[in-house]
Amino acid sequence: MENTGNFTVDFINDNIDGTTTVYYDFNWVKNTSEEYNHKLAKMVSQFAMLGYDKGFEDETKSTGYDYTKPNLKIALENCGFKNIEINATATRDEVNYFIAQRPTEVEGKKYNLVFAAFIGSYTKQWYSNFDPFGTERITNDGYGYAGFEEKGKVHLGFADAREYVYDKLIKYIKRNPDDGELKLLLTGHSRGAAVANLLAAKLIVQGKLGDIEIDKDNIFTYCYATPNGVILSEEEKNNPDFKRIFSIVNPEDFVTEVLPEAWGFGKYGTVYTLPSKSNNKILSFEAYEKVMQDYYKRFKLGKEYHPFKKGTDAVDKISEIFAMGMENLESYYTKEMKELFDDKTPFDYFMTTLCPYVACGTSDEDIAAKNECAKLLLLSAYDFVGTDAAYRNISRFFVQKEGFGGITNNRVSSTYFSDSHRPETYCAYMMAVSKEAFLNEPEPEDTQTEETSE
Repeated sequence: MENTGNFTVDFINDNIDGTTTVYYDFNWVKNTSEEYNHKLAKMVSQFAMLGYDKGFEDETKSTGYDYTKPNLKIALENCGFKNIEINATATRDEVNYFIAQRPTEVEGKKYNLVFAAFIGSYTKQWYSNFDPFGTERITNDGYGYAGFEEKGKVHLGFADAREYVYDKLIKYIKRNPDDGELKLLLTGHSRGAAVANLLAAKLIVQGKLGDIEIDKDNIFTYCYATPNGVILSEEEKNNPDFKRIFSIVNPEDFVTEVLPEAWGFGKYGTVYTLPSKSNNKILSFEAYEKVMQDYYKRFKLGKEYHPFKKGTDAVDKISEIFAMGMENLESYYTKEMKELFDDKTPFDYFMTTLCPYVACGTSDEDIAAKNECAKLLLLSAYDFVGTDAAYRNISRFFVQKEGFGGITNNRVSSTYFSDSHRPETYCAYMMAVSKEAFLNEPEPEDTQTEETSE
């Protein structure tokens, strides 16, 4: 089995066709996880994107579940992975994922590479995202997978998903034994990135998966669009072992700003920031964006990426409003403010507006609920009498920054909140920016395409 190569694979995300060329080099398994590996990060970002490939019913249950993602499966097989397990329909307190295994030999030494990727929010999982105290869990009689021991320190919606995949990983490795040295590659996007971030930290501290030993040097973690999911102690912030957990964030992506830092929340490990008008010289950003747009159009069948015209300005303002409107996580569940003359806690506000809007399915009932939420968002965005300023500004952000939330079918405005968060956006930037540019913000001539950087 060759350790290096490339192939092109097509995929479908949001019912839009895309294509990408994957370059792989598995000789990196001989290294430790301490140093950031840009080539690996680029490859992994593609699989984080491919994890959203459209699912189809799988009568043969070839990957262990009723549904599979055929293009994702093809890509994994082309890289030499086997024993592929794909869960495309995890429930509210869980997370969609895939796990695959690649026995690899480098310089005469055998390795057992297990690749686990956690995919962003699927339907009802959005309710878990906005329930950090775990008040409306549906598993284990409301106890969830993680219990309540970490309440107030860790986002319990993410902790539930972490414990869910922790168990899945243990069972997978025991079902698929190999005599090579175990190497674990973790990735995820959005909710999946939060899960990978928390899981990597847990494994580094424990040094094992259940009773399966694994050294921290063999845990490689690359997270994309990672939300804040934990209140870190000073010791945790300074722990060098966690520095090997790499989170890549788009500074224009609101999802990466919550839960707010003003409440004490953050992420484990090292955070790298993608280019923006706000953190690069304007000519430099335009050079990055041009290359990025070429990739984005491949990933989204000719569609264009819409960055914020003023960089991070809108996200900075709404993050500040979010934090100021709710002084801490406790007040998120208890402080009442008005939305269209109704008293609602911030928790209730999100459960009745944004969550139903983004979590709905395709049934007539779901579509009706989505339309009702769209009306609430529109009305509360411009109601100066019966809606508190915090809710009004949050509603307006989602309405205005999503081309009117998709409500106008993109006829109004050309800035999209969702574009800043899409896995295609993260992957396109990763493919467009060299390691030196990514880490050191050099001049535009340092930008590279996928082909030249390989």
